[in-house]
Amino acid sequence: MRYLNDFSMRAIYKKETHEDPESENNTYSNFTLNRDTEFCCEQFKTLCKKFTVWNYEQGKFAIVNKITYEGHSVQPIDFCPFCGEKIEYEDENNLKKIKKKKVKEF
Repeated sequence: MRYLNDFSMRAIYKKETHEDPESENNTYSNFTLNRDTEFCCEQFKTLCKKFTVWNYEQGKFAIVNKITYEGHSVQPIDFCPFCGEKIEYEDENNLKKIKKKKVKEF
């Protein structure tokens, strides 16, 4: 018997808040993707290995939206660009239980 998750991909991250060394009384957040993330398809996993797709400031996967001389802007994504599976983002400190469905093998 094997199981299927309701969501094929769960991006589990750790949120860390740090003091900003360049300004007093300010902080910034850094979202680090868990290394054990199970990807929904091999194409997305390969893309993430070759390019920086995880956005540490937003805590989501992102694609480059616009490139200018001053820099670039990114667009966060909630679905895999290859297989279309929904990406669930979860803080490792507030994990939800995974719902599992039993699937009979023939």
